[in-house]
Amino acid sequence: MKSVAILVILGFYSVYAFSQTFSGQVIDNKSKEPVAYANIGIVGKDVGTVSDVNGMFKLELGSGKEADTVRISCVGYDSKMLLVLDLRNNLHPQIELSPKTYQLAEVIILPSKIKMYTLGNFCDSSSCYGNSFRSGQLGTEIGVLMELPRKVEKAFLKNFRFYVGDFTFDKFPVRVNIYNLENGKPYQNILNEPIYIDITSDGEYIIPLEKFNITVLEDFFISLEYYRVHGDENGNLTFCAVHNRRKYKGNGYYRITSQGNWLPEFGDNLGFSVQVISEQ
Repeated sequence: MKSVAILVILGFYSVYAFSQTFSGQVIDNKSKEPVAYANIGIVGKDVGTVSDVNGMFKLELGSGKEADTVRISCVGYDSKMLLVLDLRNNLHPQIELSPKTYQLAEVIILPSKIKMYTLGNFCDSSSCYGNSFRSGQLGTEIGVLMELPRKVEKAFLKNFRFYVGDFTFDKFPVRVNIYNLENGKPYQNILNEPIYIDITSDGEYIIPLEKFNITVLEDFFISLEYYRVHGDENGNLTFCAVHNRRKYKGNGYYRITSQGNWLPEFGDNLGFSVQVISEQ
């Protein structure tokens, strides 16, 4: 398979002149237990990170950003917003998140007449183009906007598929995120629980989604996020992509780190696809 190898250098962080490193911990406000892998970052800026398994994190706060807003979010919790100035003045750097209250998951009974659709961009081992994460910072994401077929009012997510081309890491941990849309871009994560996977080799990956009981009523966005450092910090990770912008209309987006702005992919379109089931 031919691919365009994109070097991913992990552990790279933007350095701002006169910056201050803020160290903190994200905890559950009821249990007081650490919240692992929470996203922390300045909203709309490429300054962000992800907490570790113990809820600990470090965030570079550059000068002149006192009025900027830091958002802390995690699947299963209500998001929290703080001013950079508040973080600078925090003598007890623990940030508490409130667990979300969910209704009991309803049992989804599929009708007798169903139809399956494949959404997004489908590619395989014969694909000769590749895309990858645009950043080595924790919280960086790449994904594809999924458009429901016309007249489909409700769809049940069956699986998520992607194909890895060049891969030289021992293991590369990622998590799947699914967002609703606002103004055609990813907006809020709609998952009730996190979906973690490890990329361990090149080849096809099919991630079952049935057990998460995810239903959508409109177009959505699915992404992979680099959320945790593991093993070697240097290596190559390239996803197969499709080279047909006219057909796929440039439906890929990425962001540099947690809470940053979503930007359209340039060049080829990322080869992410989702199978969904709807009533016929």
